[in-house]
Amino acid sequence: MVADWRAERLLIDGNLQPAANKRTYPNVSPSSGRTIGVAADASPADIDRAIGAARSAFDNSSWSTDSRFRVKCIRQLHDALTAHVAELTELTIAEVGATRSACGSIQVVSPMAFLPYYADLAESYEWTTPLGEADTLGGRASRWIERVPVGVVAAITPWNVPNQINLAKIIPALAAGCTVVLKPAPQTPWTGLALGRLIAEHTDIPAGVVNIVTCSDPAAGAILTADPRIDMISFTGSTNTGKKVMRAAAENITKVFLELGGKSALIAIDDLIDFSEVAATAVFGTATVCGQGCALTTRLLLPRSRYNEAVEAIAGMMQHTPPGDPDDPSTMLGPLISAAQLDRVERHVASARADGARIVCGGRRPGSPSGGFFYEQTLIADVDNRMAVAREEIFGPVLVAIPYDDDNDAVSIANDSPYGLSGAVFGDDESRALEVARRIRTGTMSVNGGVWYGPDVPFGGFKHSGVGREMGRAGFEEHLESKAFAKPV
Repeated sequence: MVADWRAERLLIDGNLQPAANKRTYPNVSPSSGRTIGVAADASPADIDRAIGAARSAFDNSSWSTDSRFRVKCIRQLHDALTAHVAELTELTIAEVGATRSACGSIQVVSPMAFLPYYADLAESYEWTTPLGEADTLGGRASRWIERVPVGVVAAITPWNVPNQINLAKIIPALAAGCTVVLKPAPQTPWTGLALGRLIAEHTDIPAGVVNIVTCSDPAAGAILTADPRIDMISFTGSTNTGKKVMRAAAENITKVFLELGGKSALIAIDDLIDFSEVAATAVFGTATVCGQGCALTTRLLLPRSRYNEAVEAIAGMMQHTPPGDPDDPSTMLGPLISAAQLDRVERHVASARADGARIVCGGRRPGSPSGGFFYEQTLIADVDNRMAVAREEIFGPVLVAIPYDDDNDAVSIANDSPYGLSGAVFGDDESRALEVARRIRTGTMSVNGGVWYGPDVPFGGFKHSGVGREMGRAGFEEHLESKAFAKPV
């Protein structure tokens, strides 16, 4: 049954169809390095038709104005996703290399909470806000504000947690009344195409409201970002690509939401009785997605007075997360997404060695006979915040440990980064930990292990980590425009 979901078909204007030129491209398993199937390789003509369908559906249907119908359709999609968790799990393990345990949370199951949350929000949202009467230059007038959908959204998503980010982009856009063209990452087409199949076969979402196109060329996203029929670009990916998206959007003054890179700091305060919780958070959090998460706390700021103790605790915890078969329920650390990503990680570790840092554990491929893209979880100590491994997003299972002198020094190091996406602080004195956390310039923050992730929590960052917020009420309102009205009394 799962083989039937390894789809080759695009979703364009309500139809599940192959690429116009019938081209496909190989989907490679991160666990084996071998081709496990193919996906439709959309041409520029396919993308053009998808944009046209989304434009027509927004301009010529009641989708943008009928919030009750939208709520009904989102609930239908939630039912369909829930009924097909098994198929989505197998697809995600196959093409992402996600572990089965991660599919029970962030990779598959947890993102499904977005749908009822946004259905409820759209159902209760006050689309009209009265401003009362006022004397104006034209006489006394009654005034109000209406919130209206921004229009056609181009959603461009990465490969690290595809179900999570595909839903985080599509669902609030649909709840707001927008239409969408989704372009999943080339490395993870099946999860996106499966979503298209569920929409086409199990919901009443009208033709053209959601279009899903997969293609082998990452540059195909430029077609979406440059098209004047697009009203908003919602992009998650690297900061360098985000800058290109922003430049392209400027040509048509297109609204952008950008969720970009991160190099988040975890600060362990020197009053901790022990470092076990710090170690568990750093190690197991990173293992969940093999370090391929923009919000992971990969810079560990440890008090100089207890530095060796903390490093030993973290290294000891890493012994419990060896790389393994992601299909095995006991595996916590699966493979990296591709050979290119594996090479990137190796280059960063080599640069750390060259800069004089110390590889405490890991730092190599495990020699897996499967031929997959596995890398040992790695701890690099004695890192200076000016080193490349402290400033650049590695996107692999690599943690760097940096010593600091006092709270002010820790805050200074944490904020000395081009990024500001997430972070964490651990300390036995909660008020002191909160004081430190509030001084970090970042979009999300965990204190003593608190988990901020949820459909109602806005996600995004400061500085080079992006523009705007995704998820929560703020993520919904990113897809709305304010329209002011007045009429004479």
